[in-house]
Amino acid sequence: MKKLAILGIIILSIMVVSCGKSYDEYLSDGSDLQKSKDYTASLESFENAIKKAETGEQRVAANIQAGNLAATYLKDLDKADQFYMATLTDINDYAPADLRDLAKQALAVQANGAAVKMYMLWLDKYADDADAVAVEYELAEAYHKNVLDLRKAIEVYGNIVDKFPDSEQAPKALFSIGYIYANELGENDAATKYYSKFIETYPNHEMAPSVEFELKYLGKSLEEIPELQHLLSKTS
Repeated sequence: MKKLAILGIIILSIMVVSCGKSYDEYLSDGSDLQKSKDYTASLESFENAIKKAETGEQRVAANIQAGNLAATYLKDLDKADQFYMATLTDINDYAPADLRDLAKQALAVQANGAAVKMYMLWLDKYADDADAVAVEYELAEAYHKNVLDLRKAIEVYGNIVDKFPDSEQAPKALFSIGYIYANELGENDAATKYYSKFIETYPNHEMAPSVEFELKYLGKSLEEIPELQHLLSKTS
């Protein structure tokens, strides 16, 4: 009985010490464990830091650390997405630049769902901001290249073309619509429509020659494009 009592005291002491750690201590422990490649224990320490956080800024920092670790070392993108999504609890604390930067960080570790949510929240909160068109273009690119939702990408690119025709992003967005239809969806009629619209709307744009080339050889194989024959001969 005496041994059991002593063991109980030891366990209780460990629990008290553990519970007594501060946010900074958990965060520091998590970083040290990550460096020593004990990733599971590191994540647990970051999660404890999240629980101990007293401010929105602390919660955001700990969730980012946890999300980056989950994505980079544990290869658990769903969990990474959850941690980044949790940062939105403190949405009222974000300045426009901070929220946009956070979305980019989420994309960098493939927390794609959270990134899209962040961009959408940004556009809802700061629709009149001077950077709105740039942020909407980043959202379209996220759908196109990260989420791989091509129809949604076309929709957002289209919004840019319609709402901001004179912006620097509009020609790129219009080209992207044509490119997706031609090269990723294989819908040549739609591609022709948007490539032709590009030439009509932005005839002097630096991308116009590329669009004309795409339009000229739409639906053709590489072997049917004379301008590429010299490249094909080098690889054969």
